[in-house]
Amino acid sequence: MSLFILSRAVVLRFELALSELWSFVFVLVRTAGILLALPIIGTQTVPVRIRVMIAVALALVFAPIVAVPVEPRWFQPASLTVGLSAELLIGLVLGLATRLLLAAVELAGSIMGLQLGFGVAVQLDPVSQVETPVLGSFLVILASLLYFVVDGHHLVLLALGASFRLIPPFGGTFHPPLLTDTVAVLQEMFVLGMKLAIPVVVVTFLVYVLLGILGRVMPQMNVLFTGFPLTIGIGLTVIGFGLPLFALLFQQTVLGLEEVLVGLVEEMGRG
Repeated sequence: MSLFILSRAVVLRFELALSELWSFVFVLVRTAGILLALPIIGTQTVPVRIRVMIAVALALVFAPIVAVPVEPRWFQPASLTVGLSAELLIGLVLGLATRLLLAAVELAGSIMGLQLGFGVAVQLDPVSQVETPVLGSFLVILASLLYFVVDGHHLVLLALGASFRLIPPFGGTFHPPLLTDTVAVLQEMFVLGMKLAIPVVVVTFLVYVLLGILGRVMPQMNVLFTGFPLTIGIGLTVIGFGLPLFALLFQQTVLGLEEVLVGLVEEMGRG
């Protein structure tokens, strides 16, 4: 009798350990997916070792609250590959939705830089790892700081925790409405980029109109020589005075990010 109880206890302990291992793997893959696509953390500026350590640390935090039933099909290579790929894709969707914030800022900076004549002055953006106008890189760095100041990373962690609650282990689904929601997020980020850039676009357009009129009235004036520094000076002045509005608009968008991410999670959790 005692031998039976002992063997039963060993079996239960083994099943519990196996369930805990599956929970850790499940959480780690989804967390790794979101870290791969997150702004700043998911870029090459952060060493791979640091990203792995962050993913493991988050997995250790979330794994105890996630129950993963051990099913025989997860021991089949095909089912395991499909399940883990779905978990990775869930994380990537959440991370990319967050990364679009900085993409919108980069779009605004690129438009403003081109309007001010900074199109040829490019440098490697440390966030996106692509060459962007200097003004775009400046705004992206500023937005990255604001992202952490307003606790945008906390909202991502809340969405990650909600995904474990709303999407069962290896239970993510990708229906056509998810594509519609993703396109809506892209549209919102494009609108945000245009909102940030439109003041400079309008002001520089008026400056160009004024220079055109002056060129007609005073043909002897070198419009190109005069207009280039004038456009840059007025444009940078508008950007300087508009930075508080830029920060406010970006903050409101970041704070509304939680609702967007939870909506994507709910869509992926519908069976």
